[in-house]
Amino acid sequence: LLSHLSCTDEYDNPIPVAPVYLNLDPTFKDKELKAVPSYKEYTDKNINLTLGERRGYGGVLVVHTMLGEYKAFDRSCPNEVQAGITVEVDSEVLYATCPKCGSKYEIGFGTGSRSEGPTSYGLRPYTTALSGSKLIVKN
Repeated sequence: LLSHLSCTDEYDNPIPVAPVYLNLDPTFKDKELKAVPSYKEYTDKNINLTLGERRGYGGVLVVHTMLGEYKAFDRSCPNEVQAGITVEVDSEVLYATCPKCGSKYEIGFGTGSRSEGPTSYGLRPYTTALSGSKLIVKN
């Protein structure tokens, strides 16, 4: 069951491929990500385009999961496929829910998979990698 939940086929995902590159600092600038669990959303309002940062289609949701791993997903709901319709994270950082269609996605353990609702897809995943004290998010 766990292997099924962790399978999100990014090539079959309806969210359009858009450039993603974030150079994050969970110990200082992005300290909201230090706690387990925690999350932070990245949009045009809080990234640095002049440094080459890119935010994907609808923005990026970075999650520090219950397992202590960093995972990242596009914020756009794959059922709605509109950059302006983005998921909202619950207070326990377990699920992200689309306010329009009600689709619910598991994020607390980092799968991004569909939990309930009309969607057939999980959230579009992005690659995360720790490099020293920096967290790189890209596609």
